[in-house]
Amino acid sequence: MKKIVKKVSLSILLLAACGVSAEHTQSEWTEKFDLISEQYQAQYPDSFSRSSNLAWAEAYYLDALLEMYLGTKDTKYLDVFISRADKALALARDDTGMGTDGYDGWGEWVYSIDAIQNYGAEAVDKQDSTLPANWSRWQSTPETAYRNTIDKFEDGKSLAAFTVKTAPDTNRWHVLQTPLRNPHKSNSHFDPNSKYQINFHAKIENCDAGVRGLVQVYDFTERKVLMNTYVDSQTYQYHIADFITPSDPKNDVQVRLYASDYRKNCTVHFDNIRVKSWREYLVHDGMITAPMAKFIKLARTGRLDSRFSHVADRYYDFLVNHTFPKWEKDLYSTLGGHLVYLFPDDSSSRKPGQSLPHNQYLALQRTYAELAQIESGDPHHKYMAQALIKAFKSSLTLGRFQTNSGVPANKYEWSYWSILTDRDTISDGLNWTGTEDTSHGNLDVAATVSSYKAGLGFNKAEMTNFANTADFMISHCDNFSMHVNKCYASESLTSLRWWMQLAEFKPSIYHDSEAKLNQMYDAIQGVGQRYYMGAIAQLIKGYQVYEQPFDVALANALPKGWRHWQSTPDTVFLSPNSAFSGSQGLTVKNKPTYGWQVAQKVFDYEPSATYRLETMVRVFSGDAGGRVMIYDATSKKSLAQMTTTNRDWSPLTMEFTAPNTAGHVLQVYLYSTKWQVDSELHFDDLEIYRIN
Repeated sequence: MKKIVKKVSLSILLLAACGVSAEHTQSEWTEKFDLISEQYQAQYPDSFSRSSNLAWAEAYYLDALLEMYLGTKDTKYLDVFISRADKALALARDDTGMGTDGYDGWGEWVYSIDAIQNYGAEAVDKQDSTLPANWSRWQSTPETAYRNTIDKFEDGKSLAAFTVKTAPDTNRWHVLQTPLRNPHKSNSHFDPNSKYQINFHAKIENCDAGVRGLVQVYDFTERKVLMNTYVDSQTYQYHIADFITPSDPKNDVQVRLYASDYRKNCTVHFDNIRVKSWREYLVHDGMITAPMAKFIKLARTGRLDSRFSHVADRYYDFLVNHTFPKWEKDLYSTLGGHLVYLFPDDSSSRKPGQSLPHNQYLALQRTYAELAQIESGDPHHKYMAQALIKAFKSSLTLGRFQTNSGVPANKYEWSYWSILTDRDTISDGLNWTGTEDTSHGNLDVAATVSSYKAGLGFNKAEMTNFANTADFMISHCDNFSMHVNKCYASESLTSLRWWMQLAEFKPSIYHDSEAKLNQMYDAIQGVGQRYYMGAIAQLIKGYQVYEQPFDVALANALPKGWRHWQSTPDTVFLSPNSAFSGSQGLTVKNKPTYGWQVAQKVFDYEPSATYRLETMVRVFSGDAGGRVMIYDATSKKSLAQMTTTNRDWSPLTMEFTAPNTAGHVLQVYLYSTKWQVDSELHFDDLEIYRIN
């Protein structure tokens, strides 16, 4: 839905000019994020009421705030998130222009189809060269109502305008008019009982006192004025107004241009007359609610302090009582037996009743997929996430390319839109089956990653195919390609945002993206560069290099690569009683006469790399605390360690930097803070991220 501007971006031009640049630290990138964040809040203090702004600005910001929290564990990002999300929810309304349906949301008009044809007088009537095509005269003549190529709005684009003059001696109105029409719906001229916006440029000249220009919307069927908007300026000015359509979509409703008094002299010029319906858009709802769903997930899986639980509950109530049920009417089965959302049967699109483009239905799928990651969540959320992601999966094809190292690799390829249902067609003249673009592909990939984290849709090998697609666009093409399937032009580096998540499956994606962003560091200045916040947040968060959920099928067996150190299967073992999530967790029991009881694993590292370890820990019993340590067995020293005495499950996070050279033996230790006392400690969900 976002328009892609096909030109070389400023970021790429600057990138080419910069050449090799210095690396920048995590703290430098964090400072840059915080500065842009403060500037964004200052410029947009009250959020946005229009759904397009929420979807294509605020939603990106909200997601970046959560990713910054995950990378830093600084709750200031959560506080800003809540403040912004609450403002957005406060602006949600039931009646956004479509009447009341019991579901709150946000409206937008800019994407709706034009309700009048030839809104700029660009086209000429085939029978009358003085008349704009699709317009008609009412009591007027070619001398009083005509297409004007001289007095048009000077925006560098307009080729013509509409001009209406009075003729007092004729003693009648002189009008130029055009009907409301939906060219994609033969049985409906407009959306009934709906709010429409009309905006235009206009000016008057040579007008007698008291005479003004007039744009009127008139229902000839019911003989009723729906809107009057007047023009007083002698230079072109922008006007905007709303009106409500009749209940019968077949009524003859006309947009009329004339002067306010036919008995006096006046000339009025009009240009760029746009008439569009206020509608709600599933893609916008999905974009703004996906970060809320991520917040809910973090709160309900114990990753946030309990003080955030009531906030998550409010967001959850909004999703399940408003967002999800609102769009059920547009769900439809695909030819493959999955589910997809359709465009509503109204003026919101040029394909009413056909399936949405992938990025649009996947926006709401991602909201479901985030909630599907909650182990005790509503199974319907998992069902919806699965059914929708399978529709997308059915549209993928497998391509091949040669990596920069010369190795052939598989990559996924897909189109912007696919024929998924028996209602879809390209015979309407709208063939959207060309390659997906990188910006919209960002949204597709975000949904696939969320689905993978929920155990839905794709396995690790298939995610590697997506990673190869990212590698192809970022590193194989001369520049960051604007197209998913082929090298084409240069995409802004802001779109690295969610493609960078695929570094978990191919680390070079992170490092190649980091190199490109480092070259852009000095150019990323000011609120105008706000879209870089998502990519910066991914730099701070890093990518996962190791994950251990401790869900091993064999009872008491330690996971692969783990071993007992001064411990036994009786003191260090897996058990359902120590599970924070999944089926099992790791139990460490002290035996004071036995010394330290340790679960140990060798960690494979990259020299000089910095890592972040995260795990869930609780002290189940006793006076000893829980401890995690990274130990360099070669140098015989601790690189980092953290402890906790919390008897409730709580996240423990620490960073460490690997030795400068290879060959050291680094070990992860899970054990207690005091071996001399009886204690039982529980560990679960251990993850390690590389962050430079």
